[in-house]
Amino acid sequence: MFRYFVEIKKENNFIINNNDVHHIKNVVKLKNNEIIECVYEKEVYQTKIIDLTIENNVIVEIINKVETTISNVKKVLIAGVLREQKWDYLLQKSTELGVDEIIPVIFKRNVVKIDEKKIDQKLQRWQAICDTAAKQAKRTTIPVVNNLITNLKDLKNNLCDLNLVAWEEEKNIELKTYLTQDFNSISFIIGCEGGIDVSEIKILHEIGFKNVSLGTNILRAETAPTYILSSLIYENK
Repeated sequence: MFRYFVEIKKENNFIINNNDVHHIKNVVKLKNNEIIECVYEKEVYQTKIIDLTIENNVIVEIINKVETTISNVKKVLIAGVLREQKWDYLLQKSTELGVDEIIPVIFKRNVVKIDEKKIDQKLQRWQAICDTAAKQAKRTTIPVVNNLITNLKDLKNNLCDLNLVAWEEEKNIELKTYLTQDFNSISFIIGCEGGIDVSEIKILHEIGFKNVSLGTNILRAETAPTYILSSLIYENK
């Protein structure tokens, strides 16, 4: 069953009026009376298509609300921007595993350089990837891709209850040490392909981030978020 995010509710109907209209009418070619799921204000509804005749709109009728369970822990991924294919993978898999916000960062050792004139275009593309992944994963929320960070000190505006930085030089404190604690929000930093410079680690410590080890194996930058988010799911976070 297809799932779509909607923002307009009128009486017992939802109005779909975004890019999903093209998907419904021209890609999967749904018909009247077919059943789809709609997410409205983080609630999931089973609905029936009742009108496909209006240009740029699809009208659906609410059948019933679907019971869902949502994690109470806000998860913020702060990640060094990777090469396109790896970055797309990171966005997709992090969305599938429940991340709430993604903050792209340019570290000192970043291989990827982004032209300032193309930042808005990049952000739109990245958000679209998360939108699609959220629908495919049947999530009730869509992760937000925040503005690109080039000064690590700006991350002080994004602090959560628990703030971690995955660093390969950390040998003592493992992830599970923190995940068994009580917290309502967590942010975690993953470096770029070249890793995080010691000078940057010092800045992150000053802001309030704590080192954490992800184990004896060195994970790729695009794999590490999957490890952390999966661990959070295992700990019922």
